[in-house]
Amino acid sequence: MKQIKSFFWGIFGLLCVIQLGVIGVQIWSYERILKEGEVYYFNVLPLDPYDAFRGRYVTLRFENTQAPIAEGQKSTKYESLGYAILEHQEKFDSVKEITFLKPQIGSFLEVNVRDNYFITTTKNHSSIVYFSLPFDRFYLREDRAPQAEKLLRVRSGVKVKAKLRVLNGKGVIEDLMVGEVPLSSYLTK
Repeated sequence: MKQIKSFFWGIFGLLCVIQLGVIGVQIWSYERILKEGEVYYFNVLPLDPYDAFRGRYVTLRFENTQAPIAEGQKSTKYESLGYAILEHQEKFDSVKEITFLKPQIGSFLEVNVRDNYFITTTKNHSSIVYFSLPFDRFYLREDRAPQAEKLLRVRSGVKVKAKLRVLNGKGVIEDLMVGEVPLSSYLTK
């Protein structure tokens, strides 16, 4: 009886260690992306709602959520995972094209391709696909959220950009930028 009890306690301890290990790996992964990832800025159309369980956050809708399919790629309308090839531009960064094969080099980000939203253009024989980026929320401290909500609702001609860090197809939102200033700094002014 005592051996069975200690066996179950051992299994319970092992499961606890595995759960903590999984959480630790996820935290390490996000921290690695924030430390080593390449920075991209994407224009967003923010809205600030409230969730009773998760707190205040900014819901992000990204501009330009369509891109051509990479040359030589064929896709069915049922593809759900794609890779956005990212490029730096003068005013803001953008998605150059979508590929359905994971790139081996370059800056790319896993995206969700929306089913049944393919447009074929006859002018240059390319297809355009609609996609959504893998993140849509940016969480704020409770005391700063009401100020951010006022700012983001009024907006008064201020451009808001998401500062993303991208590494090996994964991305993390580092901050929201109001003009050239981080949102947290902008709110303290």
